[in-house]
Amino acid sequence: MEYQNFDVEISEGSARIGLIGSGAPDMGLLCDEMINLFLRLQEDNAVRVILFSDGDHSFDFHHSLDALAESPGSTGGLEILAADDEIGRRIVTLIQEMHKPVIAATRGDIQNNGLGFYLAADIRLASEKATFTAPDVSTGLAPGWGLSHTLPHQLGPGRALDFLWSKRTLTADEAHRIGLVDRVIAEDRWEEELDQFMDRLRCLPQPMVHLTKLGTQQAATLDMTSMLSFEWESQQQCWASLETVEGLNAWQEGRAPRLDAALTEEDD
Repeated sequence: MEYQNFDVEISEGSARIGLIGSGAPDMGLLCDEMINLFLRLQEDNAVRVILFSDGDHSFDFHHSLDALAESPGSTGGLEILAADDEIGRRIVTLIQEMHKPVIAATRGDIQNNGLGFYLAADIRLASEKATFTAPDVSTGLAPGWGLSHTLPHQLGPGRALDFLWSKRTLTADEAHRIGLVDRVIAEDRWEEELDQFMDRLRCLPQPMVHLTKLGTQQAATLDMTSMLSFEWESQQQCWASLETVEGLNAWQEGRAPRLDAALTEEDD
């Protein structure tokens, strides 16, 4: 299937998705296409890791401010705002519930609600020239796309408020230092390091990947006793997986695991 907002390349267990087109996308169409794409990738057992990158333009998603400014405080304006916020909720929830690793990688400018999209990924990569700017809250609209959750968790309450209220633009190094970015990659090593990382992730047993993703999502809400119980339950599920059998055999034989769709289908 062809998409208006995405260029999709699937090869050797990896799905690489780049934004295409000029300017900010139509959010309704982007949401519909992204839901379709994520559901396809979730069901495709040959896809083991998903990479989103800014292609023709940066991650710059925002409210329909022109329409909202024409009807402030009105019921009609609230309906537009509700539709915009529902798009963000659906997309962020899709990323969080995806069983497979979702990586966001940027070489451009992360702005507005695009920041929420970027931060919703499991792992966030940036080149040295990337920049990060929070939504402009001077409009009086509260942050969306999960930013009220992700920013305090990653930065702490004070830094989150400073970033939101000051509208400062952060460099990649600044964003990495305070926890918005997981790794900064040199421009001349960008493609090489992305390839190496994707190769590594696609060779990991999928049941372990899904359960460790779930565990890290719940870590902030579970106490140590509960997390230890979760780990044991996860270990039992991993133990019953054919991919774990192959992973252990590969380790014993000193080779890379041979993981493919057939193994994943039997695990399912």
